[in-house]
Order: sequence, then structure tokens, then C-alpha cells
Amino acid sequence: MSREKDLAKNTAILTFGKICTQFVSFLLLPLYTAILEPKVYGIADLFNSYIYLIIPVVSLMLDQGLFRFLLECREDEQRQKKLMTTVLCINFIEIAVYAVVYVLVQSFITSQYKIFIFVDVVLNILLNTYMQFARGIGKNGVYALASFLSASMIVVSNVITLVVLKMGAWGLFVSTVVGRSISLITTIILLRSWKYFNIQYFSKSEAKVLVKYSMPFIPNQLSWWVVGVSDRTIISWFLSVAANGIYSVANKFSSVYITFYNIFNLSWTESVSLHIKDSDANEFLEKTINILFSAFYSLCMGIIAYMPLVFPLLISDQYNSAYLQIPILMIAVLFQVIVGLYSVIYVALKKSTEIAKTSFWAAVINIGVDVILIKYIGLYAASISTLAAYASMTIYRYFHIKKYMNIPLYHKMRYCCIAVAVCISYYFNNTVFNIITACAVTVYAFISNKEFLMGVLNAVFTNVKKIVKRGI
Repeated sequence: MSREKDLAKNTAILTFGKICTQFVSFLLLPLYTAILEPKVYGIADLFNSYIYLIIPVVSLMLDQGLFRFLLECREDEQRQKKLMTTVLCINFIEIAVYAVVYVLVQSFITSQYKIFIFVDVVLNILLNTYMQFARGIGKNGVYALASFLSASMIVVSNVITLVVLKMGAWGLFVSTVVGRSISLITTIILLRSWKYFNIQYFSKSEAKVLVKYSMPFIPNQLSWWVVGVSDRTIISWFLSVAANGIYSVANKFSSVYITFYNIFNLSWTESVSLHIKDSDANEFLEKTINILFSAFYSLCMGIIAYMPLVFPLLISDQYNSAYLQIPILMIAVLFQVIVGLYSVIYVALKKSTEIAKTSFWAAVINIGVDVILIKYIGLYAASISTLAAYASMTIYRYFHIKKYMNIPLYHKMRYCCIAVAVCISYYFNNTVFNIITACAVTVYAFISNKEFLMGVLNAVFTNVKKIVKRGI
């Protein structure tokens, strides 16, 4: 199978696992904003932010090392067992240490939701390990199903706990635990993971290799947390928890968008890691990165262009001020897409330290801009600081990657001009002007991404036909 077809196939499989639930979750946004006050929504979002800060510290990001090294031994079941057993043993030690720390500090935490911080971190550590194991041994279907179950069960549980039981923030927390637990149990069963775990397979040498590779991902992940999440803490301190709820709603749209990229990035990372040593790797990467950026750029512009028409339908009036932040956050995550497209090259070359360094400085920029501006421009400080962080990281990696490969982006001036025009239409907010802009962006997207769209559709139809034939 060619690299392009392999990439398309894996993307189609992984997309199936997440796209439906993300779409349903997006449609439930009116429910969340109608039932939950900004203060309650802000509290739940803040807790989730802290959980994603704790996870990399406790887990040591070993799931990333597990995935990367499993790619090299897909035909070697003995080493697969060594890697999985080693990571799980370390996971159990991490969880035990975390439990002790939680018991010691929990009395200082006054929130009634504090137990969720412990339970969800533990579930995330184990679920991440099993899901990355599935990816590493090439069982993307299991990974996709696990993602589907986790998200769909959270959505279903949210409807029950919020609408029927009216549990408020507790409903959001309980739903998350239910979704992750079901996903974890299903993944263990489908992978028959017990075959890959035996204490006799524990290897000190593998542990050293895994930790050495994974450790740089900790500051990298923490830096990503600072860039993407620290804004919530700063908003809560300097403004209010309710303001954080509004900012969280504004972030929902860019979060849905970046989820599309993250789905693709799973197969993109695998493809680049497997083919980085090919003789024509530079040509393959240059062509593919430009095709992909064009597609994600068009999607970003499309969301901004259509937002004035759909925002009043999706969001309750009490969250109206979120509207002003959306274009800034959308363009910020567009830069994040560029960062991601180049980051997989570092992963493939096992340059995890380089990833950590650039992420760290982006985090510094994010906090600095946010703290300096928030007293003067309020919520705009959080959006602008995120944009500044991702833009600076993009510029650095764009030029730094030339040390290893020369991969330019095409049509940069065209992209800038279209983005300016779309944002002017957005803030001008005239219905007729908005409709014209949305139609123009749609036509542009289809024309400039025709080849990419046909490739994705062909991959989807091919896999659907295979599934149907097997069923028959």
C-alpha cells in the first residue's frame, strides 16, 4: 500500500472513531449553555484544566514512548510484551505515589469536587497507555472504537445527569468518569491485553529507553497546557469564574476544529515515523504538508465565515460576549495546526527535546502577554496571548526544521488576504455581507482542495465497501 493510501486509510478509521461524537457534543452545546450558568460551567472547565496539568507529571508521558517504540517492533511480539509490561508496571507505581500525595494534600482542597481530580487522572493514565498500545501495534480500529465509546458515553451520560437528574457540575464530572471507564474496559477486552502483561517481561533497559525518550514530553505537555489552558486560571483570578465560563464557550468552536486535526495527526505521526528514512521523504512531506494545510486553512476560514449565521442558534444570550473572541482563537489554532504538521518530523527523528524547548518559550510568551494585558482589555488578553504563543512557535519551527528538512509553505500571501477579508466580514456582522462571504469561502474551499477531498472520499468509500463485503 502506498504512503498516501495508508495515511488516508488510517485517517478514515480514526475519523470514524471521533467525528460522530464530536458532532453530537457540538450539537449539545445549546443544552450546556441553557442549563448551566457561566459560573458552574467555568468551575467544571477549570477542574478539567487542572487535571490535564497533572496527567503528564504523574504519567511521565510514557504512553508517547510506548507508541513510538512499538512502531519499530510490529512483528516482534516478544518486545511488545516487554514494552507493555514495563509501561504498565511504571503506571501502577505512578498511581500508587499519586494516591499517597492526594491523601496528604486533599484536606487542603476545599472544593466538593476534589475526588474527581484523583479518579479522572488515574483513568486517563491507564486509558492513554492502552490506547497508545493499540495504535502502536497497528490496531487503529480498536483505538477508534475506544475514542468513540469514551466520547459517546460522556455525551449520553451528560444528557441523563444534566437534564433528567439535574446534577449540575457533578453531572459533568460523573459523566466523564463513566465514559472513560467504559472505554478502558472495552479496550482491555478487545486487545486481550492480559496476553501482553507478565511481571517477568519487565525490563529495566526498556524502562530507561522509554523514560529517556518520554521525559522531554513532560515540559512540552506542560507548555501546551500553559498555552492552551492557563488562560482559564488567569481569567478566574483577574476577572471571574463566570468570565471563564464565557471564554470556555468561545473556545468550544476552536476546540472542535483542532479535534479534526488531532484525529488526522494520529495517522500523520505514524505515517511520518514509518517513512522518515525513505529516499524521497522530503518531497513526500513537502507535498503532503501543503495539501493538508490548505485543507485545514479552508476549514478554519469556513468556520469563521459561517459563525455569524449559526452563533445565535447555538448559544444562549448570556454567553453572547463569547462571539468576539472566536476569530482570534480560530486563527490561533490554525497556527497550532502548522506547529503540529511540523512537530511530527521531530517525533519521527526522535528529537523530543527540540519539541520541549519550543513549547516552553511559547508558554512563557502566552503567560507574559496574558498577565500584562488582562487588566486593560479583559478577555481579549487571553485570546491574543494564545494567538501570540502559537504564532511565535510556528515561526520558530518553520525555520528551525530546515536543519533537518526544507519544507516551505506555499501561497502565504493569499492565505493572509483571505483571512483578513473573512475577519472583517465577521466583525462587521452584516447578514447579507456574511452570507456572501460564507458562499465565497465555500467555493474557494472546494476549488482549492478538490484533490484532497476526492482522496478522502475514495478512502472512506473503499473501507465502507470492504466492511460491507465482510458482513455479507
